[in-house]
Amino acid sequence: MLETIGEIFREGYRRGWVTTRDGNASVRYRAVDHFHITPRGVRKQNLQPEMFKKIQLQTTTSAAPPFMVDSWTVAPYTDISANLQPSGEIPMHWGVQRRINTEVRVVLHMHPTYINAAMYKGINLQKLADEFPELSRYTTVGPTVPMIPPITQELADACIESLGVGQDGSVKYNIIGMDRHGAIAVDTSPWRAFEHMERLEHICKIVLAAK
Repeated sequence: MLETIGEIFREGYRRGWVTTRDGNASVRYRAVDHFHITPRGVRKQNLQPEMFKKIQLQTTTSAAPPFMVDSWTVAPYTDISANLQPSGEIPMHWGVQRRINTEVRVVLHMHPTYINAAMYKGINLQKLADEFPELSRYTTVGPTVPMIPPITQELADACIESLGVGQDGSVKYNIIGMDRHGAIAVDTSPWRAFEHMERLEHICKIVLAAK
């Protein structure tokens, strides 16, 4: 699975959906009490499985953990891998991976060109999905997150709300846009998450070409 995420980022880089150090992803299996997340600041086109950070989840009654970003001493999970730091978007990944109701969950964040352009022009991505059956048949699009500073708990909370993450571990939407900051896709495999992004990117390209 980690090898496949590396392939995803190489493909995303080839398409211009990320620049060298952009984007992040995480994967969790329901049967385990940890998830893996991409490291911070590495060249994503060279991403290797041993670079991923392994994050141990701990039992907590709090909906949101206290983050000590500077030292990366974070609770209620503990970083149990060495060397590289985890992605700065770890609050968002923690919130989506904390509870899951599928065997596997992949969370993918990239910056696709036309999705970003559509949001910049004020196009409602959720409404757009309803107008194109080749998108809406296979991909559910949630509300767009407004422009919020990256790597913040505020952004994480807004993404979790827009994705429709439930207390039972369910996720209502496959993909959401983040104004000026790309998109987040969620599914049971890296390529399924990638395909949600690909479909929405394709429709955004069509609509922008028609304007």
